[in-house]
Amino acid sequence: MLDFWLRVKEKLDYQDCTQRDLSEKISESYNTLQSWINRDRLPNAEQAVKIADALNTSVEFLVTGKPLHKKNDQSKTLKLLEQAIENLKREG
Repeated sequence: MLDFWLRVKEKLDYQDCTQRDLSEKISESYNTLQSWINRDRLPNAEQAVKIADALNTSVEFLVTGKPLHKKNDQSKTLKLLEQAIENLKREG
């Protein structure tokens, strides 16, 4: 079985959800979802996004097993503000 579907199943187990629950959340028939899983077929991009959203995870995690790493833009902004304050103190 593809690692993608293994991760989906792990997420379902963790959230105490069934494949039928998932099929309803992504607006696909249960038979369609079962077909993807049984045939080891990866969903298309749109379907993968729906699955990831329904499981409160990222497509990147489902595909690679690695968590999505978002850069913390707030920390960068905070550093820039601190530098600006220090510059103002030196000038004033």
